[in-house]
Amino acid sequence: MLGIKKLDIFILKSYILPLLITFFVTTFLLLMQFLWRYIDDLVGKGLEMKVILELFFFAATGLLQMSLPLAVLCASIFAYGSMGDTNELIAIKSAGVSLTRIMMPLIVFNIFLMGFSFVYANNILPYSNLRLWSLMFDVRNQRPEMNIKEGVFFDGIDQVRLKISSKSKDNNMMYDMMIYDHRNNAGNTNVIIADSASMKVTDDKQYLVLTLYNGESYEDVIDKSNIEEYRTKRPFRQYSFAQQQVLFELEDYAFSRTNVDLFKHNSQMQNVWQLDYMIDSLSVDIAERNRRSFSQYFVNCVFKTRATKDTLNDTVRISRDFSTLTAVDQSTIVLKALNSARSSESYLLAAIQNKTDQKISLNKLRIEWHKKFTLGFACLIMFFVGAPFGALVKKGGFGIPVIVSFVFYLLYYVMTMIGEKGVKAATMSTWFGMWFPVFIILLIGIYLTYLAVNDKSLPSLKPFTNEIRQKLLKKRLKMKQ
Repeated sequence: MLGIKKLDIFILKSYILPLLITFFVTTFLLLMQFLWRYIDDLVGKGLEMKVILELFFFAATGLLQMSLPLAVLCASIFAYGSMGDTNELIAIKSAGVSLTRIMMPLIVFNIFLMGFSFVYANNILPYSNLRLWSLMFDVRNQRPEMNIKEGVFFDGIDQVRLKISSKSKDNNMMYDMMIYDHRNNAGNTNVIIADSASMKVTDDKQYLVLTLYNGESYEDVIDKSNIEEYRTKRPFRQYSFAQQQVLFELEDYAFSRTNVDLFKHNSQMQNVWQLDYMIDSLSVDIAERNRRSFSQYFVNCVFKTRATKDTLNDTVRISRDFSTLTAVDQSTIVLKALNSARSSESYLLAAIQNKTDQKISLNKLRIEWHKKFTLGFACLIMFFVGAPFGALVKKGGFGIPVIVSFVFYLLYYVMTMIGEKGVKAATMSTWFGMWFPVFIILLIGIYLTYLAVNDKSLPSLKPFTNEIRQKLLKKRLKMKQ
């Protein structure tokens, strides 16, 4: 029994170190990808190091849901592949210990890891997302004058509207700038057009200096002492310049934080119980609104009567026979009936689309609900894929484990994205869209575990590759002939 306990400790040590290494490396790479994606929102904002570190911390915390399954997969392949490469696996089996017993300590460990994954997804991840995206909102709104987009009027400077056609990525030059200056509260009375411009902020962070090149200024001269004469004559001044500087006062430069409670109603910032409450409340509200909308339309547009509580239960009676009416009356009735039918068709089509939109809104909440559970199951099934695969290939080092882990995880990630998009588009049921990737990877894990437990080898690809090689040789011979 003592030997078995030492064996369990040995297997855990062989697994935990690669798990930690892979986890931190994967998280770092994903964090760099996050930084590259949002670099434009961070550069030039004058953020303190404390704010940047806080942003990176919450971003890294949120990336654990992607890095943890990959780390489990890679570590399990590495641990059992290394034991197979050094013949330790054969020695343990020769002592009468089955592969299932060898896997048992890591199965227990990954069950606990699955429980931690649920706690993380249900409690830590919502809080991390809340702090991350509220902070990103504040960062994006810090120094909005640095976010001038091409071809769009920018209103980040108080009482000033400006637009550029393009800007250089190598320096801070902007081209074809148009400025509408409303600081005198007199409408579009001051317009500046320049071929190019550069921008900088003063050292005290209080003013924005625009240096304009090769442009023209158009300004209405306002005589406030005689408004009536000004409205009649409207004196106008125009001048050209080769270089001109325009100074704009900036708002408070200090970094301000928005109340995080404004973001807590987002589905990514809620736990299972909050999502359950929102799903139930929204389902009841949607059903009630649909019932009320249908009742009102049916009463007011079909029966053409006033809506009362028991109107829909009344029987519609036709007091006159249609054949006794005149041709004009019959034609009028038919036209009204056709118009009513077309109106009903339009209403029903709009109601169907509205029903789909409502389902999509509910599905977004259901996706987040299912994600709380799929993360833990993904970690567990990744172990059942990696451990038997490592025992079958018997290759140590980080080369084979990293490559195979990337392939399996990429397969799982692509299927997950397909399932989420299908659920969001309301073309898949929530259960199927969110769980079929887990089910497929589970089948692969069961198959690989069956092969490893029964000491069978992986199917050889040589017949397939030889057939492809022969076909290529035949095509080459035909081309030479």
